[in-house]
Amino acid sequence: MAEQLRNNYGLSKLYCDSNDIGEAGCEALAECMEMMDSLKKVCLENNNIRDVGAIALSRALEDNDTLLSLHLESNEISCEGASALGEMLSNKFKLSKLNLNNNPIGDEGFIKVAEGLNDIETLRIITLANTQVTKACIPALAQSLQNKRFLTKLLLDNNNIDSDGAALLASGI
Repeated sequence: MAEQLRNNYGLSKLYCDSNDIGEAGCEALAECMEMMDSLKKVCLENNNIRDVGAIALSRALEDNDTLLSLHLESNEISCEGASALGEMLSNKFKLSKLNLNNNPIGDEGFIKVAEGLNDIETLRIITLANTQVTKACIPALAQSLQNKRFLTKLLLDNNNIDSDGAALLASGI
């Protein structure tokens, strides 16, 4: 598939959910994405891309200034991959949707993602459910949320935030 996409510079949406492309498949797709300067939506949910794939995607999308939506749910992405994604997201000023549900990114990875979202005012939907985080990362998220005037959905289900974390979160909303 990656070979077929290699010369398709006009692709604006890539849906490839639940295909078990793994790290190698994601790296091949990422290599093609580097040339796709009109790519607006990337959906690679449930593909076991892990940290290697997340890092490859981060590199591929770093110079893309059209990305509106990134969906990487259920890919076994941990702290290392989340850190790379957070860095890449820091210049995605048009991004409106981010889905990293069901990835074990943990507190450190979550903080890096939250920091990457700091200057993105266009975010409408952030879904970070079941990401193995605790209240320790909530101050970074609260800080990031302060300029999100258009946010309509924040999903943090199945994390260990507790009541103190909820109070911290409320200060950011």
